[in-house]
Amino acid sequence: MTHATFPLGRIAGIRVGAHWSVLIVMALLADLLATIVLPLGAHASPPVVNWAVAVASALIFLVSLLAHELCHALVARHYELRAERITLWLLGGAAELPEEPPTPRTALLIAAAGPIASLLLGGGFLGAAWLAAPMLPAVVTIALSWLGWTNGVLAVFNLLPGLPLDGGRVLEALVWRVTGDKARARRTAGTGGGLLAIALAAFGAWELLALGNLSGLWLIGIGWFLGAAARTEVSAAPLRHLLSQLRLAEVMTNDPVTAPGWYTVHGFLGQAAHARLRVFPVVSFDGTPIGVVSLSALTRVPENERASTRLADICVKPPGCLVAGPGTPLTEVLGHARLRPGQDLVLVVENGTLAGVAGPDDLARAIELTALGIRPGHDVGNVK
Repeated sequence: MTHATFPLGRIAGIRVGAHWSVLIVMALLADLLATIVLPLGAHASPPVVNWAVAVASALIFLVSLLAHELCHALVARHYELRAERITLWLLGGAAELPEEPPTPRTALLIAAAGPIASLLLGGGFLGAAWLAAPMLPAVVTIALSWLGWTNGVLAVFNLLPGLPLDGGRVLEALVWRVTGDKARARRTAGTGGGLLAIALAAFGAWELLALGNLSGLWLIGIGWFLGAAARTEVSAAPLRHLLSQLRLAEVMTNDPVTAPGWYTVHGFLGQAAHARLRVFPVVSFDGTPIGVVSLSALTRVPENERASTRLADICVKPPGCLVAGPGTPLTEVLGHARLRPGQDLVLVVENGTLAGVAGPDDLARAIELTALGIRPGHDVGNVK
């Protein structure tokens, strides 16, 4: 999904983006409002006004979805968990939280934050519609009422007890609290998601076949998505738990070939050719890591400037490249950065000096070995 998203900026340091499918949803909502909802309640309103209010309402609903996800992220931040990114897409949105909540209470509060925000927004829009009814045109109050009820429905739907919905995470937190078994809680919430998916798909099929209503296809699609997402979350949980026990020191490359920052591009080419690598950590004269340089970056330097351009001047410096300590959990690295082969490295720094590097291949190898029951650097079957 990452390659099909476009950035919308940052809020409280959290990157916000939208998948292209959001444009489809906004167009469908605007059309629904302009051609059906608003004309039913505001008979005298001109079509051009209906369309203007409909487009504005669709955009406001998008902001409501963002507020829902932002509340998840901010509550996670309150409990010192990282929140990297929010992505809005076809069926709503997702706040990416690389770290698992440490306690059932924290998990419950993070999960409940989004639906609570939607309920408050729904109540606010309905209250605004009631207060504004005597003063504003009917088309505006109808739009406010629609925003209120839609946010309310969004909150209720999200509270259904099954993954990947917020209600599934609430259920998981409650079962975790009662049983003390997080894995069992995840399986229970995943089962709830599977049952919910079957129910939605069955109702959609009945609506399509018995009533001839094409909206049943939409419910079937949602049911299919929820079922697939629930299975993915349950199956990925054990691997994610094992990866959380790995530290960067276990997967990094020790004693990497370094690129002296004071070298010119021309002066470094011979070393680069013999190293059989594509990306190099750049260090200062005293050995302090200052960034990362790739062969592709070197190719972008014009040939007549290679003898005068220093590596320190063209390398990617933090925060453009990730710097982490040897004890950093692997899940934190995986959640923080999407490393590009031939472009990126994680600089592993200890006491100001370069302890090693980790590239995309190192991380991919660690994931694959862990999935096979092998802890990197240990005997077969040692993943405890």
